[in-house]
Amino acid sequence: MEIRNLLPEDLEAARQLLIANGWAHRVGGPEKFARLVANSQRVAVAVEKGEVVGFARALCDDVCDGFLSMVVVAPGHRRHGIGRALVRHIVGSDPDISWMLRAARSSEAAFFGQLGFTPSMVAMERRRP
Repeated sequence: MEIRNLLPEDLEAARQLLIANGWAHRVGGPEKFARLVANSQRVAVAVEKGEVVGFARALCDDVCDGFLSMVVVAPGHRRHGIGRALVRHIVGSDPDISWMLRAARSSEAAFFGQLGFTPSMVAMERRRP
């Protein structure tokens, strides 16, 4: 298993992984996904035997704030530490950066809690129509 920054040749495989796991509404077609990746400061994949089996991306100013936006692992590869490794790769070790995310399900909250994230009552959101 290799955790690394996304390479241009990983784009379509990463997009297909996201589509297969319920993110089609966010990634769209190849052009939209390429823009999404290009405008993300941190993007990583998990690759096993040449196959992209995990994806994570974040927006980060590399000074004080980061937002972990997507963490996806293919169903057959879950519960093997891949999601944890992706988050660690994206977040890094800079103690000056505070990381935020939005966990939609209680299982996600438990997963991210194991990685040091804690609930915050301060976050606000402006949803799209």
